[in-house]
This record gives sequence, structure tokens and C-alpha cells, in this order.
Amino acid sequence: MISADKKAFSENLAELAADAFLGTNFGLELFIGADIETVLAERTAVIYQNSDDPTYAGASIHYRQQTFVVLNTHQDLRARYYSAAHELWHLALGAKWFGTASAMIEAQTALNLFDAERAANHFAAAVMLPRTMVSTTWQKAMQNQKSPEIDAMCAAIVRLANLSAMPYVAVTRRLQELGLLSSDVKLVKWHEKDWLAYLVQANFPPSPLNQPAPFESFNVLADFVEGLVQKKQLTLIEAANLLAHTDPKRANRYLKRRQQLMAQQSGGTVE
Repeated sequence: MISADKKAFSENLAELAADAFLGTNFGLELFIGADIETVLAERTAVIYQNSDDPTYAGASIHYRQQTFVVLNTHQDLRARYYSAAHELWHLALGAKWFGTASAMIEAQTALNLFDAERAANHFAAAVMLPRTMVSTTWQKAMQNQKSPEIDAMCAAIVRLANLSAMPYVAVTRRLQELGLLSSDVKLVKWHEKDWLAYLVQANFPPSPLNQPAPFESFNVLADFVEGLVQKKQLTLIEAANLLAHTDPKRANRYLKRRQQLMAQQSGGTVE
């Protein structure tokens, strides 16, 4: 468990970074929502993998000066979009995407108080749930009630979750962080399954955001590998090994090409 000081420092820096990223690239008066994957794909190569490992959300992979972001489509869409925003933080640090604040933010990440994963999680929530938009939407829903009813709070949280395409738990945590939801309210202890149960009994229409949309796409990796092969920066056996699990058909084609070259060269070295 990280210290309170480290937690506060990392989250404050991530909050500042989220404001800088939104202000530099989009503006603060919007929810990015499902477009987060487009935002990510415009900046790096995105691979979609369908893995039933419940602990695996995604990852950033660096290979030969290229960064790939892998997203697990076995997650429901809310969780997948949150994962995309999480990975955006790791990419943004070295890419000057925070505008004039980029150098300062990057320098702060080198301090001992900084925790990278805590910052990435907070950045994901802050960039997908901008404080201005969250506060405005919440205050309108609560109509400035001093003691809002639980039903009114639940409905407002569901609305914010749908507007932002974020998990319900992430929304309640964000509201608590912004001082809009008291830690005494039972909703802050609900898990995602509790929210799904609430939606059923409250007769909310089913949301596609609560379901996974499983598919796989490794085209950007396959194209990258082919480019290295064409430039003779990667041997055919290396290319086949890299694509063995993601694109086995293309991997087999590389192996067949290698076998043909070996036959032609009669024992010569095959690249």
C-alpha cells in the first residue's frame, strides 16, 4: 500500500495532467466517452485481444521504437474505455501531449513521491470525468438539494456513467474525490455488480456499455512486422515467432518462405 503523501502527490499531478491534456487537445467542456479509443488510435498502434483472464485489462508494449497498446475486449465496454484512458497516461508522459505543462509534469514524475500506476488510474478517471462537467451535471441533477435522496443520487450517477461511458464505481469514486458525494453514503461502497442489480430493480433500460464487445484485431502488429521484414530488420523466423499467437496464418507463410529459401540456397544462411 502506498503512503498517503505518495497517493495525494500522484493523484494531484494526474489531475493537473488531465486538465492540461483536455485543455490542450479538446477543451474542458466535454465528455470524451467512447471516442477515447479513437483518441488513442490517433496517437499509437492499438491491438485488440480477447482474453478471458479477469485480471488482464490491457498493456503498453515497446518494440523497436514502436509502442503498441493492447486492450482486452473481454471486458465490458465501460471497463475497456477506462483501460484505454489508463494506457493514454503512459503514452502521454514522453510525448509532450500536456502542452506547455509537459516539461513540468514529466519532471514531477521523476520524484520519489510519484507512483505511476496510482497516477494512471487517477488520470483515467479525471480525463474521462472532467471535474467541471461532473460538477455541473451533478449539481443540476441534485437541484442544489442539501440532503438529496438516494434514488436521486443513483439516477444522477447512472446518467454520469452513461454520458462518460465510465464504470459506475469510477463515477462514485470521482464524485467522492471532488467532494460532491460524502464517504458516509452507502453508494461509495457499492461494487459494479451492486450497480447492475440496482439497474434491474429500478427498471433502467439495458445499456450496451455494460456488455463486452469481443473481437480481435492484430493488423497493426502484422503490418509493422511485415515492414521490418521488408527492410531486412527482422528475420523470417523472428517474424513467425512474433506472430505465432496473434496471426498464425501469416506466421506460417513466413515459415514456408524460409523453407523455400533454405531449399534454394542449399544450406546457405537464411534471413
